[in-house]
Amino acid sequence: MTQQALKKPFEGLRVADFAWVGVGPTVSKYLADHGAEVIRIESSTYPEALRRVGPFVNDIPNLDGSGYYANFNSSKLGMSVNFKHPRGPELVKRLVATCDVVTESYTPGTMARFGFDYESLRAIRPDLLMVSMPLYGQTGPWANYMGYGHVLQAAAGYNHLTGWEDGPPIGTGIAYTDFLVPHFAAIAVIAALDYRRRTGKGQYIDFSQLEAGVHGLGTAILDWTANGHEQIRLGNHDMEAAPHNAYRCRDGRWVAVACVTEKHWEGLKAALGRPEWCDMDRMRRRWQRIGEQKEIDRHLGFWFEDYTRTEAEAEFQTEEGVEGPPVRKFTTKQVVELFQSFGVPCGIVQSAEEMHADPQLAHRGHYWKLEHPYMGLRTYDGPAFRLSRTPTELTKAAPMLGEDNEYVYKELIGISDDEFAELMADGAME
Repeated sequence: MTQQALKKPFEGLRVADFAWVGVGPTVSKYLADHGAEVIRIESSTYPEALRRVGPFVNDIPNLDGSGYYANFNSSKLGMSVNFKHPRGPELVKRLVATCDVVTESYTPGTMARFGFDYESLRAIRPDLLMVSMPLYGQTGPWANYMGYGHVLQAAAGYNHLTGWEDGPPIGTGIAYTDFLVPHFAAIAVIAALDYRRRTGKGQYIDFSQLEAGVHGLGTAILDWTANGHEQIRLGNHDMEAAPHNAYRCRDGRWVAVACVTEKHWEGLKAALGRPEWCDMDRMRRRWQRIGEQKEIDRHLGFWFEDYTRTEAEAEFQTEEGVEGPPVRKFTTKQVVELFQSFGVPCGIVQSAEEMHADPQLAHRGHYWKLEHPYMGLRTYDGPAFRLSRTPTELTKAAPMLGEDNEYVYKELIGISDDEFAELMADGAME
């Protein structure tokens, strides 16, 4: 059988996606990008939070113009329905009756208030698989607390380890757990789908973002449970590597350097021309250098400032008033090439523009170009993995609010043209 004839992994699967913001929509996006028909269920009366978050096209806030929302919801369809309309819950249940999976990430109890709890939905679809993904799970003293990824990364302990040793916890700058937690939830959904395939039975998954997030702090927790040692904030430093930091070049760019092994250190010394400070007694062993990171940073900081140049400067320069041969100056790119030629792990700290043009990502086909009805042709992230026989396909740009109402209401729910017009006029699709 040829690759073209193979079905996509989740082809034939239909998902009712109630999930908000990052984690839940990412889980359903994995399914959508690999063949599932995922239908976003939203309402203009209380829009999905991420639709109200920029960056917006032309910096003009618009529910259909959020690039953030769009990147999490490509390959999906969009249905709008007013849950508070007298017919809203009935219409949602009629759609769910045609679906295999329901995803949601509301605060516990929200789905039940609309009659969409698992027991109510499985009454109309006995083999339904449903996954609930609130911050803290369905039970426990924190279950009803609300928040976003920035809150969760603090609750999960990431902020405690992120920042400078003599400063406050500052977090990661992004909702870090939003990009870690979905992998665990997606695996749980796939496992439940496999269970249904083998048994014909549905399943309810009570998923806690907090519990998934804690897995990213394995070494810190193990250090405490095994050794009673509380890890602290180290800035750019590391407990196992020295040097481990980013250093500023003359052109304003930064180069990250990480020497984990003695071989890395020997390569760094060679790249630097074996300056005397590298051979001081306190620099001879890795465990010694771990305690000398500030001293190493001081020397490397001077080197990167003194031995780099901008693109506009001459390749060889002679310092004014200094006799002898010219001093070799390196561009940021040349520094990285020099260090890497000696086996030193390093790299340029790239900007968003550079990531968009990165040749490795281009070779892998990471970015997709999709035409959006409001935003036009835009770039979207693809998954970070490739299935050899059934590859990813981003089939369409993220849906505008209610973009696919006609298809969902008429073909899936089964209402007539006249009833569709009546529901629209009556506000059921708001």
